[in-house]
Amino acid sequence: MYNVRDIDPYREEPGLRQVIFRGIDQMIGFTQIEPEKPDTEPHTHPYEQTNMLVDGRLDFLVDGEGIELEPYDTLTIPPEIPHTSRPIDGETATLLAFWPLREDRLEGATYQREFPDL
Repeated sequence: MYNVRDIDPYREEPGLRQVIFRGIDQMIGFTQIEPEKPDTEPHTHPYEQTNMLVDGRLDFLVDGEGIELEPYDTLTIPPEIPHTSRPIDGETATLLAFWPLREDRLEGATYQREFPDL
């Protein structure tokens, strides 16, 4: 068991702090998005991503459509669909992203001693 508040961030940049937690076949990104996070261009990836907003509010842009998320709103973004997000009205938002096991994020979970050989 781990508490994500105690884990060193995998990503930490202006306005964004992300911690990664993994299982055998899946990962969770726990991301805090602050008002000073710069807007970013939409991006895609080759896997499905399910997001659940835990706290705050976020503006999501998914395939050109704007969607406002409030706490506990959940959405799934299919593979290869462009998307990005930003906080609303100066609020800090906390987002959980659920992914399949991502090779590009494995480094973020090296603290997990239960996976020494994976």
